[in-house]
Amino acid sequence: MKEYTDKQINSMILHLKLKNIAEIQYLEQQDLRTLAKFDKSFYDFKTSSWISREMVISSAIETGWEEKNE
Repeated sequence: MKEYTDKQINSMILHLKLKNIAEIQYLEQQDLRTLAKFDKSFYDFKTSSWISREMVISSAIETGWEEKNE
């Protein structure tokens, strides 16, 4: 899979929000038993689920996101 920059990922997240497909934010996960913090991950408030970076990318591309050449 092609590597995408953080700027491109942010563009994909905005695309999904504007298309009313997902409401994604970058959040820190925490184990409630030990209160240990994990790496930050993507959370979709529309589906109330954690999603991977690859899922953000594939959803954006499948719904018409295109890379802007600036």
